[in-house]
Amino acid sequence: MPGLQLHRWSPFFALAIAISLSGCMSAPKAKTETDLGRSRLSKRTERSLTADLQQAEAAWDTLNASGTSSWTRQQAETAYNSALARCIDSWDGKMSPKRWKDGTILNDDLTAYRIGIQPAPGNPKEVSPNMIDELTLASRVKFRKESPAAVEEGIGVPVVGRVLRSEKLAAEYPLMPLNGGHLTLTAMLEFGPKPTEPGQPRDAHLHFYNRLQKDEAQVGKREQPLAANYTAAKELALNDRFLKKFSFVGLIFPERTIDQSHLYRMEIQDPNRIPVIFVHGLMSDPHIWLNTINAIYSDPKLRENYQPWYFLYPTGLPIPATSERLRDSLKQAISVIDPEGDDPGMKHLVLVGHSMGGVLSRMQVIEPKDALWNAIFAKPPEDLNVSSGTLDRLQSQLIFQPQPAVERVVFMATPHKGSPVAGKNVVRWLTNLIRLPVDSLFLTKEILVGNTDALSPRIRDWGLYAFNSVGNLSDKHPFFDGLQEPPILVPHHSIIGNYNGSPLLESSDRVVPYTSSHLDTAESELIVPYWHGFVEKPEPVAEVARILHVHLKKIGR
Repeated sequence: MPGLQLHRWSPFFALAIAISLSGCMSAPKAKTETDLGRSRLSKRTERSLTADLQQAEAAWDTLNASGTSSWTRQQAETAYNSALARCIDSWDGKMSPKRWKDGTILNDDLTAYRIGIQPAPGNPKEVSPNMIDELTLASRVKFRKESPAAVEEGIGVPVVGRVLRSEKLAAEYPLMPLNGGHLTLTAMLEFGPKPTEPGQPRDAHLHFYNRLQKDEAQVGKREQPLAANYTAAKELALNDRFLKKFSFVGLIFPERTIDQSHLYRMEIQDPNRIPVIFVHGLMSDPHIWLNTINAIYSDPKLRENYQPWYFLYPTGLPIPATSERLRDSLKQAISVIDPEGDDPGMKHLVLVGHSMGGVLSRMQVIEPKDALWNAIFAKPPEDLNVSSGTLDRLQSQLIFQPQPAVERVVFMATPHKGSPVAGKNVVRWLTNLIRLPVDSLFLTKEILVGNTDALSPRIRDWGLYAFNSVGNLSDKHPFFDGLQEPPILVPHHSIIGNYNGSPLLESSDRVVPYTSSHLDTAESELIVPYWHGFVEKPEPVAEVARILHVHLKKIGR
């Protein structure tokens, strides 16, 4: 329930706001095309670029010279990086990288350069600028969150390369985010030998290195560390206002975003790195995970071994239906990304779920058999008075197998036994305005009309409230009785809020009581002095990082 943090004194205040604005809600639309800018550079721009190239050239030659003092090298590196940053910013400002041409000649009256841009074919450590729609200097990205940016000093210019989503690219790069790819790149301009004849351009090659795949660059006879900014790309990917629109729309009008309910990865797939899958809660979206993701990239060991994915989903759907969508999305992702089943990273997945997202995560690592069914229905499946299609859906949502690739789960403020807030009368009234998808309505009405005697007596009179996400979260819902029965089959950890510093058994994060978040079977439990929406606070972030280190040690990395 992280979106509820909009008003800490009234956890469902944000729900009321969402409903009041529901008339103007529409499904978020991702940017799919951009103004590519001019097809030719003006003479003025060309002269400006040439001047920057001259300064970068002079610094490059100093860096390559033998016998240069450390102080002189440091000054040259600073000058080189500054000149290259201006050059990239100016060129991108006038023309999209997609229109840059290999072998472009830039000159003024006295000096000329021939710029190569294409990497060697099949080189995973470098990206062609012709794949990139927009470039942003990482130094210009403002990071307003509580943890510092993950940066490394070195040679080159850290940039974010944005690749807009298209059907073709999404097919070529499965799990591509709806708002496009945001690549962590470092630009380097490598000058060739000086021309032997007057008037000939000097060759230079502009590289955009995938900083997650390449740590150093050759400068003269030295291997020098590449500069890096890992935070900038994630900031733009998660806080570009696009994902945040899913919070309200996905709760009140889940049908408008249901087709976009999938797993998404935040970078180019690396078969060796383990996906950490982040699952947000009620009326929220993946932007809440920025600090935790940033912590992964700030730690060289974690950065080397993990890659962040997230599950985006409309939070108004009932929990069993959404957990099925997550299961199906996991199966599909594994089959598409690792069809041969030989990627080392795909065998050790970690789920991190907040609030309702923790419940969804738990339902990936249990085998409920008939426990969930018997908690909700007083009759076996064959005695239910529903169509075959409805029966199939109910059985697939309540009777399922665990996901074998998931090896560890982190639960954050998770209501394993429900939340009393979700059952309050005002909340029940507000959630009547949630507009379930048509197929979900048909399923629910088919159950309610012909099977009143088959429902658990505890929800017999609840109506539609029993079958939306908020109703599912009530501590009075029998769903949680069924959830307690099957054991959690993988190591798991709890992070729990104690808002008032009360005695533990009486404490709460103001939405979920400790007695609901606590698990006797947890490998570790951390209590933090915050309310329910504590995901971005430093202690929970550090605890997730610690657990990821534990996971690496367990699997021998």
